[in-house]
Amino acid sequence: MQLSMTRAVPRPSAGIIDDIEREDNKKGFEPDDLAAFHQLVRHLTADGDRRAASAGHRERHKLAEMTVAGQGR
Repeated sequence: MQLSMTRAVPRPSAGIIDDIEREDNKKGFEPDDLAAFHQLVRHLTADGDRRAASAGHRERHKLAEMTVAGQGR
């Protein structure tokens, strides 16, 4: 007869690191992250305006005009 000394390993539960990370995520973006995001949006907006101007467009497109359904002007 062979005896086994094994037992089921309990599933790991969230630890202190997970708790801290969850609380940090509830606070939202960090100022540095938010500044980088705004810089990216400004860059993309300026690039889009430049491309529109070179294509002869003077005003920004409305969201409905940018969708597939809005292309049949």
